[in-house]
Parts: sequence; C-alpha cells; structure tokens
Amino acid sequence: MADPEPATETTGTETTEQAFAGVMDALVELMRAGARPDVLEAQRLLLQRLANQGDVFPSRIPLPRNITEVGGYLNLLERAGQFDMRLSAVASALGVAGPAAAGGVTGAVPVGFVDVANDRPAGAVQPSIPPLLSLRADFHVPFLAAQQVLHASGCLLPLRAPRPTLPASQPGATPTALDASAVLATLGRSLEVFPDTVLIDPAADALAIARLETPATDPFRLVARELDGGTLVPEASWVARRASSTTIADDPPAPRRYLDVAPILQAAGWVHPEPPVAPASRTDRGTLVRFVNLTGLVAGETTLGAELELLYTSAAIGRSAFAPVLAWRWDGTAFVRPA
Repeated sequence: MADPEPATETTGTETTEQAFAGVMDALVELMRAGARPDVLEAQRLLLQRLANQGDVFPSRIPLPRNITEVGGYLNLLERAGQFDMRLSAVASALGVAGPAAAGGVTGAVPVGFVDVANDRPAGAVQPSIPPLLSLRADFHVPFLAAQQVLHASGCLLPLRAPRPTLPASQPGATPTALDASAVLATLGRSLEVFPDTVLIDPAADALAIARLETPATDPFRLVARELDGGTLVPEASWVARRASSTTIADDPPAPRRYLDVAPILQAAGWVHPEPPVAPASRTDRGTLVRFVNLTGLVAGETTLGAELELLYTSAAIGRSAFAPVLAWRWDGTAFVRPA
C-alpha cells in the first residue's frame, strides 16, 4: 500500500497573503467599475499615488546597507531643502504611503460628469446619435433606472447632452440677468431628445408627440413607441403630430403602442421645462422634447457658486463669465441677484 502524500501545511503568512490578495482584487474591481463621486475621487487619489510615489521608475540609489547610510540620505535631502522628498524617503523606508505631492493633481471636483450609454434606434439617423451621454455623476443611477423601465417595455429614448462647459468671461461685462436654460445646461441639468427621432414619421419614429384620440381634451405629450414588435405596451388610438421645417399637422388617429415618457423620467428627477410650449415645426420643437433636473436646488438658499463648484475647478470658475455672479441664488425658476 502506497504511503499517503504528506499534507501540505499552510502557514499563517500564506493564508494572510491570500486573503489580502482577495481583498485587493475586490477593491480593484470596485474602483474600476464605480461611478459614484466618492469612488471616482478614490480613483483619482490612487492615480496620484502612482504618478508621484509609485515605483514607476527603478531607483538609481543603491539599497542602504545600514541605518547610517539611511541617515546620510536624509541629511543630504535636508541640506538641499527637499523636505517633501525627505518625508517620502522616510515613508519608503517604513513601507507606508508617503505624503501627497504638493498641489496634488488639479482638476478634481466633488461630483463631475460620467458617460452613460445612449439609446440608438435603427434607422437613417442612427449614425448621428452619439453612443454616450455626458451626465452628472449624482444623476447617474436614477437615470439608468428610468432607462431600464423604458427598455423593459421595448422602447428607446435617444437623447442629446453635450458635455457642459463654462461660458468665457467677457471683458467689461456686468450681467444683469442670467438665461435660466443656459445656466441649467452648464450645470448638467438639461437633456434633449435627439433631432430627427421625433415629429418626422409617427409610424416609424422611436418617439412621437401625441395624444389619445379620446377624450379630445387629452394633452399632447412625449411618447415612446414599442419597437420590438411585442405587446407589453397597450395599444390605443393616438393622434400624433408630424412636422416640416416650417409647419406642423396632426396625423389621422391610428392604433399604436405608445408609452408616456414624462412619468418615467420624472421618477428620476427629470421634468419638462415650465411653461409647456407645443412644437411649431421640426426646428421649433417646443419644450416637450426637453427635460431639466431641479433636484437639490433650494429656493432662496442654493447659490450658483455652490452648484458650479460641484462640477468645475475653482480656477475654471474664476475665469468664466459666472465669476461676478457666484452669490446669485436660486428662486425656484432661475438664479437671481440676491435682494
């Protein structure tokens, strides 16, 4: 009978190293896939450590052989006035993370923007629809939930949201009023239905401006057409609008499977701008194809400067046209000069 193989002894060190490796793998995956502002900030700090203190380039200094040589290096750095590097050298000798480099990595903001996948329905306009939307990170999760509700019903919502930018400062300009829609766009609080996906052909477009045939007083609204040929969206008789470059008209009532978009987006914080404006042509599309997000804006309390600091660096804000009006406050519809 063959002797049994000796059992492999697992030392405490090996077990600890394996557990540590598992934890690190989980942390790396969390950092790689995260989109929350605090996770993005942690990603930034890790990249800063790699750029400034990581072992990117091998050291040209021979490994110290004793404490006297370590002291010699520290004294040399002190005499040269390299106190930050001296602290980093001590941290390296102890095997811990060194202090952050002076100034750090500029450009970090508390919230910022993330890219999310856009809906791109098949058709002639599909190549023009951007695959990604630039969205505020704090609006990211609710928006994805709204997208999933639409997708579960076989509907798509192609949108346009260019990455917001700060308007340049105009020498000598002294703003007396702010355009509310432009400010909300700069704050990442504005979305728009992508052109040529609505008001072209209600029977083929992914979206439509339509109302129920009965009652006749039913208001026009933005609806999404079920595109997968299924029956998840109830069929009803709808009157949809069709527009040219200068005019707009109603198509005859027809049975269609349309899903009301506004309640779904409203649950994620996105609503139509007030007051509602009906479309007049293919280029003058009114407000039913636009959404704004006012969550977190407190009338009489939220300042424009506080909102901008969530998304842009202090240096960029100081160079922008908004620099003189940072103290203006939200009044429920716009940012206005404080009384």
